[in-house]
Amino acid sequence: NYEKDLSKYGKAPQPRLVAVNTFMDIFPDTRDFKAGATYTLVNQTDVAIDTLHVNYPDRPTEITLDLESDIVKDFEDYNYRMYQFKKALQPGDTLIMKFETENKPNTFFDNNSPVVDNGTFINNSIFPSIGYSDQFEIRNTQVRKKYDLEPKDRLPAPDAPGARDNNYIGGNSDWIDFEATVSTSSDQIAIAPGYLIKEWEEDGRKYYNYKMDSKILNFYAFLSGRYDVKRDEHDGVKLEIYYHPDHDYNVDRMMSGLKEGLDYYNDNYTPYQHRQARIIEFPRTGGGFAQAFPNTIPFSEAIGFIADVDDEDNDAVDYPFSITAHELAHQWWAHQVIGANAKGATLLSESLSEYSSLKVLEKANGKEQMRKFLKDAMDGYLLGRTVEQIKENPLMYNENQQYIHYQKGSLVLYAMSDYLGDEKFNAVIKRFAEKHQFKGAPYPVATEFVNDIKAVTPDSLQYLVTDMFETITLYNNKVKDATYQELPDGKYLVTLDAQVIKYRSNEKGKSVYKNIAGDSLTFTPEGKTKALQSLPLADYIEVGVFGEVDEDTGVEKVLYLKKLKVTEISNNFDIIVDAKPVEAGIDPYNKLIDRNSDDNRSKLSEKKSSTTAKE
Repeated sequence: NYEKDLSKYGKAPQPRLVAVNTFMDIFPDTRDFKAGATYTLVNQTDVAIDTLHVNYPDRPTEITLDLESDIVKDFEDYNYRMYQFKKALQPGDTLIMKFETENKPNTFFDNNSPVVDNGTFINNSIFPSIGYSDQFEIRNTQVRKKYDLEPKDRLPAPDAPGARDNNYIGGNSDWIDFEATVSTSSDQIAIAPGYLIKEWEEDGRKYYNYKMDSKILNFYAFLSGRYDVKRDEHDGVKLEIYYHPDHDYNVDRMMSGLKEGLDYYNDNYTPYQHRQARIIEFPRTGGGFAQAFPNTIPFSEAIGFIADVDDEDNDAVDYPFSITAHELAHQWWAHQVIGANAKGATLLSESLSEYSSLKVLEKANGKEQMRKFLKDAMDGYLLGRTVEQIKENPLMYNENQQYIHYQKGSLVLYAMSDYLGDEKFNAVIKRFAEKHQFKGAPYPVATEFVNDIKAVTPDSLQYLVTDMFETITLYNNKVKDATYQELPDGKYLVTLDAQVIKYRSNEKGKSVYKNIAGDSLTFTPEGKTKALQSLPLADYIEVGVFGEVDEDTGVEKVLYLKKLKVTEISNNFDIIVDAKPVEAGIDPYNKLIDRNSDDNRSKLSEKKSSTTAKE
């Protein structure tokens, strides 16, 4: 009903938000809040605007405008109100909108406030917004059909009319001026994005005034808690971690993640735009995630501060370090460059941030350790696509689908950097950032970024762009047999029998083994009647041979690792190495998206033979 009644106002011209001066009074003892803001809006269209459309909170809220107006429609079921001006807002004119809001009283049965006793985290989604929003529309195709709604994609195509007019985070705004005053009880610290300008006590409460010295997205938050604070400084950037005093287990890991991230991103991308970076803990009752606001990163205790990564038997990814690197990367990928509200938007934020964190992990742990992180991403993507309810999209057309933009996106971008070389690939990213940082409409789209990658990709590797970004392409690579034998000169001959199968998947998961021209490869294994199928192959795939694991470092010795051109389903590789081999594999680091990555490697068995080996 929301869509049926209100979507007709979706294209009604509205003034854009250009500045926010806000306050948030947090009362931890009673778990209440009072808040408000002054919105500065400007008519940036070329037509007069006679009506303001406001989405208001479902709580006591008072709104005032500095232009005389009447409420002509109030859709209380949807908290949507229309103010008609007595005198239309002309192009270039400014409108001041003020509001105050507070939670309904909490009861034993009803929790009407996001405030908690210790560790409050509230973002600006609780505030009024301008214009019709399609975020509440039903997305599931079958449910839309049930309620007589026209079929609709989750996001518009990158080249659809108007698709690049708005970014996917800020609503009816571009980059805004921001100031906030946050108050809390005397035993807590209150935080908002920006720099602390003033701090004082009044009537037994603490007040903090924050102001940002540059424009930011319309995306901010308020936090309050009884915190200990770890402080440091790195290359002129002040670093702070606010944490529950009992939760100091991973604070050093997080501080290291901030420093390592700043080093990598400043060296390879554009300069960090702030003088400060801070992490603030919030309780897991508020969610198991972290979220990046300008120079401010709320971080759940569940995935960072109390994560157990010290257990010797725990082979998990170092999440406090890696998530810190990911969230810091958002200061570039979202808070410098923000994608249009179109298909592929999150490739330019989530995928690039996750790729960035992988490169920081690689720098900290070495390339030899990356298999653990890449396999984790691979398994997450494969699991996610099995529970997709609408349709799977190629990466550059993903519709804010987490398993695609996080797991697949990080894997694809890491693989492309590996194939093209870090220097060449990061140069593409840097140029893209320089081209779009802090820019408004028309906002960048993923197809433009992919075209930039394509422009520096040699002809022999152009298939990677098609496979990784433009289509849903998977492999079924596996080791069929792997042996070694010692040679008279003390070297070792490794014989690897490996299968390579590549196929496409449609949006519903059906496998396709033929290309557009209808060509495919077939191979019938000896003793079998059923032939194996694959897309035509001219792929460069890594083949590796590995030695013993070093007891001190826990890192396996790489005896051989090269990308070899593969044109057949069944492949035999003879490789000579200088030391005794233990394991061999096809795509051994899981850089390609493989339906079953567990069979890419195999322990080697010794083959006794007196024959002379051919190199």
